[in-house]
Amino acid sequence: MHATLALASLASFATVAFAQTIPGGYGRYPCSQVNEFGDIFADPNQCLSENLINPAGGADESLQLQGSNNDPVGAQCVEETETGAFFCGIAGAACDSDEQCDNGLCDLASNTCQGGFSQDCGGADSGCSGFLYCTNADGSVVNIPCGGVGAFCQDPFATSDDTSAEDAALIYNNFCVTGYCSNVDGNCANRFAEGEDCSADVLGCGVDGNGVQLDCITGTGGEQTCQVPSASPAAGRSRSRRSALHRRNLCPASHTACAVEGAKGFECVDISSNIEQCGACASQGGVDCTAIEGVAAVGCVAGTCEIWSCEDGFTYDAASGSCTSA
Repeated sequence: MHATLALASLASFATVAFAQTIPGGYGRYPCSQVNEFGDIFADPNQCLSENLINPAGGADESLQLQGSNNDPVGAQCVEETETGAFFCGIAGAACDSDEQCDNGLCDLASNTCQGGFSQDCGGADSGCSGFLYCTNADGSVVNIPCGGVGAFCQDPFATSDDTSAEDAALIYNNFCVTGYCSNVDGNCANRFAEGEDCSADVLGCGVDGNGVQLDCITGTGGEQTCQVPSASPAAGRSRSRRSALHRRNLCPASHTACAVEGAKGFECVDISSNIEQCGACASQGGVDCTAIEGVAAVGCVAGTCEIWSCEDGFTYDAASGSCTSA
Protein backbone atom coordinates (compact mmCIF):
# COMPACT_ATOMS: atom_id res chain seq x y z
CA MET A 1 0.00 0.00 0.00
CA HIS A 2 1.26 3.45 -0.85
CA ALA A 3 2.05 5.89 1.92
CA THR A 4 0.65 9.40 1.61
CA LEU A 5 3.59 11.63 2.32
CA ALA A 6 4.69 15.17 1.51
CA LEU A 7 7.79 15.53 -0.66
CA ALA A 8 9.98 18.50 -1.52
CA SER A 9 9.43 20.03 -4.94
CA LEU A 10 11.43 22.69 -6.71
CA ALA A 11 8.36 24.55 -7.86
CA SER A 12 6.69 24.28 -4.46
CA PHE A 13 3.12 24.90 -5.69
CA ALA A 14 3.00 28.52 -6.60
CA THR A 15 -0.33 29.29 -4.99
CA VAL A 16 1.35 29.02 -1.59
CA ALA A 17 3.35 32.16 -2.37
CA PHE A 18 0.14 34.06 -3.00
CA ALA A 19 -1.86 32.46 -0.19
CA GLN A 20 -2.90 35.85 1.19
CA THR A 21 -4.47 37.09 -2.03
CA ILE A 22 -4.95 34.27 -4.54
CA PRO A 23 -6.95 31.12 -3.75
CA GLY A 24 -5.56 27.70 -4.55
CA GLY A 25 -6.83 25.17 -7.03
CA TYR A 26 -6.08 21.86 -8.71
CA GLY A 27 -3.99 23.20 -11.61
CA ARG A 28 -0.24 22.64 -11.60
CA TYR A 29 0.66 25.96 -13.23
CA PRO A 30 -0.91 29.10 -11.69
CA CYS A 31 -1.26 32.08 -14.01
CA SER A 32 -3.05 34.56 -11.74
CA GLN A 33 -2.08 38.13 -11.03
CA VAL A 34 -3.52 40.57 -8.50
CA ASN A 35 -3.90 44.29 -9.15
CA GLU A 36 -3.64 47.10 -6.61
CA PHE A 37 -7.34 46.76 -5.81
CA GLY A 38 -7.05 43.07 -5.00
CA ASP A 39 -8.75 41.90 -8.19
CA ILE A 40 -7.51 38.59 -9.61
CA PHE A 41 -6.93 38.40 -13.37
CA ALA A 42 -5.30 36.09 -15.90
CA ASP A 43 -1.66 36.50 -16.94
CA PRO A 44 -1.20 34.43 -20.15
CA ASN A 45 2.57 35.06 -20.15
CA GLN A 46 2.92 32.68 -17.21
CA CYS A 47 1.73 29.87 -19.51
CA LEU A 48 4.56 30.30 -22.02
CA SER A 49 6.71 27.16 -22.12
CA GLU A 50 9.80 29.02 -20.93
CA ASN A 51 7.94 30.17 -17.82
CA LEU A 52 6.60 26.77 -16.74
CA ILE A 53 8.41 24.97 -13.93
CA ASN A 54 7.43 21.35 -13.53
CA PRO A 55 6.39 20.70 -9.90
CA ALA A 56 8.77 17.70 -9.81
CA GLY A 57 11.69 19.82 -10.99
CA GLY A 58 11.52 18.04 -14.34
CA ALA A 59 8.94 15.93 -16.11
CA ASP A 60 9.14 12.19 -15.40
CA GLU A 61 6.07 10.23 -16.48
CA SER A 62 7.61 6.98 -15.22
CA LEU A 63 6.71 8.04 -11.68
CA GLN A 64 3.02 7.69 -12.61
CA LEU A 65 2.17 10.83 -10.67
CA GLN A 66 0.15 13.73 -12.00
CA GLY A 67 2.60 16.24 -10.56
CA SER A 68 5.54 14.94 -12.60
CA ASN A 69 3.79 14.50 -15.96
CA ASN A 70 4.86 16.54 -18.98
CA ASP A 71 4.30 20.28 -19.07
CA PRO A 72 1.54 21.54 -21.37
CA VAL A 73 2.61 23.32 -24.55
CA GLY A 74 0.68 26.36 -25.77
CA ALA A 75 -1.76 26.18 -22.84
CA GLN A 76 -4.47 28.79 -22.34
CA CYS A 77 -4.73 30.61 -18.99
CA VAL A 78 -8.27 30.02 -17.73
CA GLU A 79 -10.21 30.43 -14.52
CA GLU A 80 -10.96 27.55 -12.21
CA THR A 81 -14.57 28.44 -11.53
CA GLU A 82 -14.60 26.65 -8.17
CA THR A 83 -12.00 29.04 -6.70
CA GLY A 84 -11.66 32.04 -9.01
CA ALA A 85 -7.92 31.46 -9.53
CA PHE A 86 -6.36 31.06 -12.99
CA PHE A 87 -4.29 28.12 -14.22
CA CYS A 88 -2.66 27.03 -17.46
CA GLY A 89 -4.42 24.35 -19.49
CA ILE A 90 -6.88 23.05 -16.89
CA ALA A 91 -10.36 21.76 -17.72
CA GLY A 92 -12.20 24.28 -19.87
CA ALA A 93 -9.10 25.67 -21.59
CA ALA A 94 -9.21 25.89 -25.38
CA CYS A 95 -7.21 23.20 -27.15
CA ASP A 96 -6.55 21.45 -30.45
CA SER A 97 -4.47 18.61 -28.97
CA ASP A 98 -3.79 16.89 -25.64
CA GLU A 99 -0.41 18.60 -25.27
CA GLN A 100 -2.15 21.93 -24.70
CA CYS A 101 -3.82 20.55 -21.57
CA ASP A 102 -2.34 20.30 -18.07
CA ASN A 103 -2.90 16.55 -17.89
CA GLY A 104 -6.41 15.53 -18.93
CA LEU A 105 -7.44 15.17 -22.55
CA CYS A 106 -8.51 17.55 -25.30
CA ASP A 107 -12.09 16.96 -26.45
CA LEU A 108 -11.98 17.71 -30.17
CA ALA A 109 -15.75 18.05 -30.35
CA SER A 110 -15.71 21.09 -28.07
CA ASN A 111 -11.99 21.91 -28.42
CA THR A 112 -11.64 22.16 -24.65
CA CYS A 113 -9.47 20.38 -22.10
CA GLN A 114 -11.30 17.82 -19.96
CA GLY A 115 -10.73 16.11 -16.61
CA GLY A 116 -12.06 18.66 -14.13
CA PHE A 117 -13.96 17.89 -10.93
CA SER A 118 -16.39 14.95 -11.23
CA GLN A 119 -15.56 14.32 -14.88
CA ASP A 120 -14.85 10.82 -16.19
CA CYS A 121 -11.16 10.01 -16.57
CA GLY A 122 -11.55 7.14 -19.02
CA GLY A 123 -9.96 4.73 -16.56
CA ALA A 124 -6.59 6.46 -16.17
CA ASP A 125 -5.36 9.22 -13.87
CA SER A 126 -3.86 10.96 -16.90
CA GLY A 127 -7.44 11.66 -17.97
CA CYS A 128 -7.80 14.03 -15.02
CA SER A 129 -6.63 17.64 -15.07
CA GLY A 130 -3.75 19.08 -13.04
CA PHE A 131 -3.23 17.40 -9.68
CA LEU A 132 -6.55 15.50 -9.83
CA TYR A 133 -6.74 11.68 -9.72
CA CYS A 134 -9.40 9.07 -10.45
CA THR A 135 -7.79 6.12 -8.64
CA ASN A 136 -7.31 5.71 -4.91
CA ALA A 137 -4.00 5.82 -3.05
CA ASP A 138 -3.14 2.15 -3.46
CA GLY A 139 -4.57 1.78 -6.95
CA SER A 140 -7.11 -0.85 -5.93
CA VAL A 141 -10.08 1.31 -6.95
CA VAL A 142 -10.07 2.87 -10.42
CA ASN A 143 -12.27 5.10 -12.53
CA ILE A 144 -13.52 7.27 -9.70
CA PRO A 145 -14.69 10.64 -11.07
CA CYS A 146 -11.77 13.07 -11.12
CA GLY A 147 -11.31 14.43 -7.61
CA GLY A 148 -14.31 12.45 -6.37
CA VAL A 149 -14.72 10.70 -3.02
CA GLY A 150 -12.11 7.96 -2.81
CA ALA A 151 -9.67 9.53 -5.29
CA PHE A 152 -6.01 10.00 -4.31
CA CYS A 153 -5.32 13.61 -3.32
CA GLN A 154 -1.85 13.87 -1.77
CA ASP A 155 0.35 14.29 -4.81
CA PRO A 156 3.82 14.67 -3.27
CA PHE A 157 4.91 17.30 -5.77
CA ALA A 158 2.18 19.72 -4.69
CA THR A 159 4.03 20.69 -1.50
CA SER A 160 7.56 21.57 -0.47
CA ASP A 161 9.82 20.85 2.50
CA ASP A 162 8.95 24.13 4.17
CA THR A 163 5.18 23.72 3.79
CA SER A 164 3.60 23.48 7.24
CA ALA A 165 1.34 20.56 8.07
CA GLU A 166 -1.79 22.70 8.06
CA ASP A 167 -0.82 24.49 4.83
CA ALA A 168 -0.21 21.11 3.18
CA ALA A 169 -3.68 19.99 4.24
CA LEU A 170 -5.19 23.13 2.70
CA ILE A 171 -3.36 22.51 -0.57
CA TYR A 172 -4.47 18.88 -0.76
CA ASN A 173 -8.07 19.91 -0.05
CA ASN A 174 -8.04 21.78 -3.37
CA PHE A 175 -7.81 18.44 -5.15
CA CYS A 176 -11.16 17.10 -3.92
CA VAL A 177 -14.67 17.96 -5.05
CA THR A 178 -15.71 17.70 -1.37
CA GLY A 179 -12.98 20.15 -0.35
CA TYR A 180 -11.43 17.59 2.00
CA CYS A 181 -8.44 15.31 1.47
CA SER A 182 -8.32 12.78 4.30
CA ASN A 183 -5.04 12.50 6.17
CA VAL A 184 -6.05 8.96 7.14
CA ASP A 185 -5.54 7.37 3.73
CA GLY A 186 -4.68 10.23 1.37
CA ASN A 187 -7.98 9.97 -0.49
CA CYS A 188 -10.79 12.49 -0.99
CA ALA A 189 -13.53 12.07 1.59
CA ASN A 190 -16.46 13.77 3.28
CA ARG A 191 -15.64 15.75 6.41
CA PHE A 192 -16.69 14.56 9.86
CA ALA A 193 -20.01 15.93 11.11
CA GLU A 194 -20.69 17.45 14.52
CA GLY A 195 -20.33 14.84 17.24
CA GLU A 196 -18.45 12.35 15.06
CA ASP A 197 -15.15 10.77 16.09
CA CYS A 198 -12.25 12.77 14.63
CA SER A 199 -9.35 10.99 16.33
CA ALA A 200 -8.18 9.56 13.01
CA ASP A 201 -7.71 13.04 11.50
CA VAL A 202 -7.93 16.08 13.76
CA LEU A 203 -8.05 18.32 10.68
CA GLY A 204 -11.09 16.55 9.25
CA CYS A 205 -14.01 18.30 10.94
CA GLY A 206 -16.58 20.05 8.77
CA VAL A 207 -19.11 22.73 9.71
CA ASP A 208 -22.26 22.61 11.80
CA GLY A 209 -25.78 23.36 10.57
CA ASN A 210 -25.09 27.10 10.81
CA GLY A 211 -21.89 26.93 8.81
CA VAL A 212 -19.60 27.29 11.85
CA GLN A 213 -16.29 25.48 11.48
CA LEU A 214 -16.02 22.59 13.93
CA ASP A 215 -12.91 21.69 15.90
CA CYS A 216 -11.68 18.26 16.92
CA ILE A 217 -11.96 18.58 20.70
CA THR A 218 -10.72 16.14 23.31
CA GLY A 219 -13.29 15.32 25.97
CA THR A 220 -12.72 14.58 29.64
CA GLY A 221 -12.59 10.87 28.89
CA GLY A 222 -9.98 11.29 26.16
CA GLU A 223 -12.44 10.89 23.28
CA GLN A 224 -12.06 13.24 20.31
CA THR A 225 -15.15 14.50 18.52
CA CYS A 226 -16.04 17.38 16.21
CA GLN A 227 -17.57 20.20 18.25
CA VAL A 228 -18.33 23.90 17.95
CA PRO A 229 -15.15 25.65 19.15
CA SER A 230 -15.16 27.24 22.57
CA ALA A 231 -12.74 29.04 24.83
CA SER A 232 -12.42 25.99 27.08
CA PRO A 233 -8.91 24.75 27.95
CA ALA A 234 -9.72 21.39 26.38
CA ALA A 235 -10.53 23.02 23.05
CA GLY A 236 -7.35 25.03 23.17
CA ARG A 237 -5.23 21.98 23.87
CA SER A 238 -6.84 20.08 21.02
CA ARG A 239 -6.20 22.85 18.52
CA SER A 240 -2.60 23.22 19.69
CA ARG A 241 -2.00 19.53 18.98
CA ARG A 242 -3.30 19.61 15.41
CA SER A 243 -0.02 20.27 13.68
CA ALA A 244 1.90 17.76 15.80
CA LEU A 245 -0.62 14.98 15.18
CA HIS A 246 -0.67 15.72 11.47
CA ARG A 247 3.12 15.60 11.27
CA ARG A 248 3.22 12.13 12.77
CA ASN A 249 1.68 10.91 9.54
CA LEU A 250 4.55 12.45 7.57
CA CYS A 251 8.18 11.35 7.68
CA PRO A 252 10.26 11.84 10.84
CA ALA A 253 12.51 14.89 10.78
CA SER A 254 15.53 12.66 10.12
CA HIS A 255 13.98 11.11 7.00
CA THR A 256 12.86 12.27 3.57
CA ALA A 257 9.82 11.06 1.63
CA CYS A 258 11.11 9.40 -1.54
CA ALA A 259 9.05 8.15 -4.46
CA VAL A 260 8.55 4.42 -4.90
CA GLU A 261 9.33 3.70 -8.54
CA GLY A 262 6.25 2.88 -10.61
CA ALA A 263 3.76 3.71 -7.87
CA LYS A 264 1.97 6.65 -6.27
CA GLY A 265 3.39 5.97 -2.85
CA PHE A 266 6.47 7.15 -1.05
CA GLU A 267 8.78 5.71 1.57
CA CYS A 268 10.64 7.44 4.38
CA VAL A 269 14.37 7.30 3.68
CA ASP A 270 17.35 8.48 5.73
CA ILE A 271 19.27 9.99 2.83
CA SER A 272 22.27 10.60 5.07
CA SER A 273 22.93 6.85 5.37
CA ASN A 274 20.84 5.00 2.76
CA ILE A 275 23.24 3.17 0.47
CA GLU A 276 20.91 3.26 -2.55
CA GLN A 277 19.59 6.83 -2.16
CA CYS A 278 22.58 8.65 -0.74
CA GLY A 279 22.37 12.42 -0.36
CA ALA A 280 18.91 12.70 -1.92
CA CYS A 281 16.00 10.62 -3.20
CA ALA A 282 16.81 8.67 -6.35
CA SER A 283 14.30 10.77 -8.28
CA GLN A 284 15.99 13.93 -7.03
CA GLY A 285 19.57 13.01 -7.96
CA GLY A 286 20.51 10.75 -5.05
CA VAL A 287 23.41 8.34 -5.63
CA ASP A 288 23.19 4.56 -5.59
CA CYS A 289 26.55 3.86 -3.94
CA THR A 290 26.36 0.18 -4.90
CA ALA A 291 26.33 1.14 -8.58
CA ILE A 292 29.69 2.94 -8.44
CA GLU A 293 32.10 1.18 -10.78
CA GLY A 294 34.66 -1.07 -9.15
CA VAL A 295 33.50 -0.87 -5.53
CA ALA A 296 33.44 -4.00 -3.38
CA ALA A 297 32.38 -2.44 -0.09
CA VAL A 298 30.79 0.96 0.20
CA GLY A 299 28.62 2.95 2.58
CA CYS A 300 26.69 6.20 2.74
CA VAL A 301 28.06 8.51 5.41
CA ALA A 302 26.56 11.96 6.02
CA GLY A 303 24.95 11.89 2.58
CA THR A 304 28.14 11.00 0.72
CA CYS A 305 29.24 7.63 -0.69
CA GLU A 306 32.29 6.36 1.17
CA ILE A 307 34.30 3.61 -0.55
CA TRP A 308 35.78 1.05 1.81
CA SER A 309 37.30 -1.40 -0.66
CA CYS A 310 37.55 -2.02 -4.39
CA GLU A 311 36.93 -5.12 -6.49
CA ASP A 312 39.79 -7.19 -7.86
CA GLY A 313 41.39 -5.37 -10.75
CA PHE A 314 40.58 -1.95 -9.27
CA THR A 315 42.57 0.25 -6.91
CA TYR A 316 41.40 3.11 -4.76
CA ASP A 317 42.39 6.56 -5.98
CA ALA A 318 42.35 8.96 -3.04
CA ALA A 319 42.54 12.03 -5.28
CA SER A 320 39.31 11.24 -7.11
CA GLY A 321 37.73 9.20 -4.32
CA SER A 322 36.95 6.36 -6.72
CA CYS A 323 38.01 2.87 -7.74
CA THR A 324 40.07 2.91 -10.92
CA SER A 325 41.02 -0.02 -13.10
CA ALA A 326 44.51 -1.27 -12.42
